Amino acid sequence: MIRTPLRLLACLLLAGCSERSAARNAPSNDLLVVGYDREPDTLNRFSTHILEDVQTCIIEGLVTNDEQMNIVPVLAVEVPTIANGGVVLRADGGMDVTWKLRPGIRWHDGVPFTSADLKFTVDAINSPDYNPESTDGFDRITSVDTPDSLTAVVHYREHYAPYQLQFVRGALPKHVLEGRNIDQAADYNRKPLGTGPYRVAEWKTGEYILLERVDDYWRGPAKIRRLQFKFITNATTRINQLAAGEAHVVALVPWDRARELRQVPGVTVHRMMGNSYEHITLNQRRIAAFADVRVRRALTHALDREAITRTILDSLAPVVHGAIQPLSWAFTDSVTTYPFDVARARALLDEAGWTDRDGDGIREKDGAPLAFTLLTQAGFVTRENVAQVVQRAFRDVGVDMKIQLVDGTSISSLWFEGNFDAMLHWWHMPADPELTLFFASDRTPPAGRNINFVADATLDSLLYASDREIDQGRRRRLLVQVQQRLAELAPEIPLYNVTRLDGVPATLRGFKGNPTNTGVFWNVHEWDVVSPP
Repeated sequence: MIRTPLRLLACLLLAGCSERSAARNAPSNDLLVVGYDREPDTLNRFSTHILEDVQTCIIEGLVTNDEQMNIVPVLAVEVPTIANGGVVLRADGGMDVTWKLRPGIRWHDGVPFTSADLKFTVDAINSPDYNPESTDGFDRITSVDTPDSLTAVVHYREHYAPYQLQFVRGALPKHVLEGRNIDQAADYNRKPLGTGPYRVAEWKTGEYILLERVDDYWRGPAKIRRLQFKFITNATTRINQLAAGEAHVVALVPWDRARELRQVPGVTVHRMMGNSYEHITLNQRRIAAFADVRVRRALTHALDREAITRTILDSLAPVVHGAIQPLSWAFTDSVTTYPFDVARARALLDEAGWTDRDGDGIREKDGAPLAFTLLTQAGFVTRENVAQVVQRAFRDVGVDMKIQLVDGTSISSLWFEGNFDAMLHWWHMPADPELTLFFASDRTPPAGRNINFVADATLDSLLYASDREIDQGRRRRLLVQVQQRLAELAPEIPLYNVTRLDGVPATLRGFKGNPTNTGVFWNVHEWDVVSPP
C-alpha cells in the first residue's frame, strides 16, 4: 500500500486544531474517551464473544496477566501452586486447587464477594440452562467446596495445567443471578455488578458506554473519574478522531497509520509484540474442499505473506506460522512452513482433483467450482486491503473467493455459530498456551473456539496430554509436538503477528499495555493524566 500525502496532511490538519478546541477535547482525569471498534454484544464476561475491554474495568478476576505475561493475583491472595500447597495432584488422576480470596472485597452494591460466588459460577456455566461463550476448563470441574467464605476448593476430574486462568474472568454474583435465566438477565448483562474500579453509568445503544469511578474501590479510587467507550467502527475515523482529540485512546492502531500518527502532537504510539495472530479460518464443516489438506496447503502457498506485511503493514508485523507466538515459553519455530510458491499451490490443487476444465479460470471438481466467501470486519481498512490481496492471489491459482464485510459486533455471533465459509480475523491468546480450546475436535462452539471444525485424533491426543501435564518442561515438549502437528494439518492460514500499536495521550501515566487477550485496561486503576509540561 502506498501512502498518499493527502492522508498525512489530513492527519496533521486535525492535530493542528485551535487551542480552544484542543483544550475542550484534551484528555483529563475527569474524562478519557476511548475510540472503540465495535459495540459489545453483552457486558457479561462469560457470555461475550468480543474482547472484554469494557468488562475488565468493571469485573475483576481472581488473577490477571501483567504486561510481561505473568499471571498475578487480584481477588485471590496468591496464585495456587504445588509449591505453596494450593494444588494437590490426586492419586486417582484428579486435581484439587484451593483459592484463597482476598478479605474485605465487596461487590459494588456492598455485598461481600465470597467463595459462594465462585461455586455458583462453576455450577451455572456447567448447567444446560446457561449458554456461555465457552465451557472449557469448567467442564473438567466435578465440584467446588466452600469450607469458609474466603476459601474455594475446586475439584478437577483430571490434571489441568491451565488452571491458573480458570477464574481470570472473575465470577458471577450469586445474590443477583441465582435462580434466574442468565442469558436473559438484561439488567445484569447490560449493567453488570463487579468489584473493579469502574461501574456502568450509561449505555447509549449505538453510541457509547460511559463508566464512572467507584469511589470506595478496594485498591483506592482510580484517578480518572469517567471512561467513555465511544463506538467508532471505521478504523480511519477512529484514527482521525484520535488525532483531532475527539478520542484519547485507541487500542490496536492500524499498522499503516502508525507512521503518520507518530507526528501528531500529544499522541504516543505504544508498541509491543502481541501474543496474538491474524489468520484465515477455513471452515471445514461448511466448505467440503477445506477438508482436503492439499487444498489448505495450496491456499497457504498461494499467499505472499512477506509482501503483505512489507506493504500493507509497513513491516511492523512479522509473518508467523502458527498459533503460539514467539513471546510464549512454549513457542517453537521448528515446524513445517508453506512459503509463497504459486507453482506448488497449483500442483497441489491439481493433485486434489481441482482443475479448470472449461477454461474460465476457476477450478472445478465433480461439477462444482472451487469457490467460497471470506468474511471479515467492515470498517477495518487493513483487513479490507489484505482481503483484496488474498482474493487476487487465490484467483491466480484458480480459486474464486468473494469478500463479505460485516460489522464488528455481528461478525462475532457469526463465527460462534459457524455461519461462514472462511474468515479473516485474529485470536488474542491468553498467557497460558492452551490450544485445546481452538483445535480439539470436541471444542467446537459452544464448548470452545474450534471454528475451523478440524478433527484429528493425533492432534486431540497431543492437545489433551499437554493440558494434563503440570510440569512445564514436559508440557512444552508436548506443545512443540502440537505445533508441529498443526503445521502439518494446516487447518488455517496463519498470516502475521498482531504487533500491538496502542495510541494514548502523551500525558497518560501508568499505561503499560498488554500482549495477551487480557487487553490494555488490565491496570486502568493506575492510569493518571498529568498536566503537560
